[in-house]
Amino acid sequence: MGNQYLSHEEIHKQYISLGQTFDYILENKILIHDFFSEAGDIVFVACGSSYWMSLSAHKTMKMKTGRRAYAVKAGEVILCPEEFKGLYDNPIFVCPSRSGRTRELLDAADILKSLYPGSRVLSVVEYTDNQLGTKSDMTLNISWANEKSVCQTRSFSSLYTACITIAAILGGDWAFIENVKKYIQNAPLLYLKHEAAAREIADASKVNSLVTLGNGLQYGITVEGAYIVVEMAQFNANYFQILEYRHGPIVTARPGTSVFICSGGNEEHERKIAGEIRAAGAKVYTVTPFDVDWVDYAFSMDGFYEKEIIALHFAFVMQSFAYHFAVSLGRDPDNPGNLVRYIMY
Repeated sequence: MGNQYLSHEEIHKQYISLGQTFDYILENKILIHDFFSEAGDIVFVACGSSYWMSLSAHKTMKMKTGRRAYAVKAGEVILCPEEFKGLYDNPIFVCPSRSGRTRELLDAADILKSLYPGSRVLSVVEYTDNQLGTKSDMTLNISWANEKSVCQTRSFSSLYTACITIAAILGGDWAFIENVKKYIQNAPLLYLKHEAAAREIADASKVNSLVTLGNGLQYGITVEGAYIVVEMAQFNANYFQILEYRHGPIVTARPGTSVFICSGGNEEHERKIAGEIRAAGAKVYTVTPFDVDWVDYAFSMDGFYEKEIIALHFAFVMQSFAYHFAVSLGRDPDNPGNLVRYIMY
């Protein structure tokens, strides 16, 4: 499988963008602290991949800061604005977006600002020329994470890195920040090892269905793991919470099914569900801090990492798989189908 597409480097050298993003957020830690100094709810508003990132990141924000935090789909705000009236107390709206040009997000920001006069907006965006910044009280621009290819890969991972680092700064969790730093330092070797495994697993002749499983604060990243396969390889994929999978969907597990588990440390439950899936003839893979013997292959990170960092590496593994699977299927991972970078209407 060739490496001739732009998205190959954007995925497999994204540790460079992660490092730049991490350093940038730390450089702005005082401004970030000041922006969040007034008490109130923190509401992530996003669409597409950025929403799934937010579904995970808002839980980290809640856990690190002790403040109420939410994740909201911009499309829901547009279609059901009445449902968002009076929900939040002195909110800060956090709007992560690759382009900062998506119509849904721009309109949702206007609606929420009208519902909550005096609320503030923080945008985290990658395009330097964007409309979201004009609606924001503070903008963090991580332009180096933008891709030339269509699908969100390093931009997704960089947005997530930015948001969980912001949460750790606000919560004063410097051990967590050191764990992020450790991962970025170790990522080049992990990427090299795990790309080789992802390439081998992504054999179109052996995969006829795909499922991702995750839980808790990792769940949103798990969903995106399925989405990137759908988008880049133009291949149907599903996602479930780990224990939810046995309540019906497991009947679809069979030879040719590949199931990827983002490990949250609940080994007793993860081992059991993996055993049930493998008994049906499916293959099971997991991203985990340390090697385990109850899956077909463990993408072991060779050391302790926080759940968020395991999820961050899960995103990389699924992006690498999606790339090689797309190539194996004879598809262009840079420009899949009629997918566009952002939706303006």
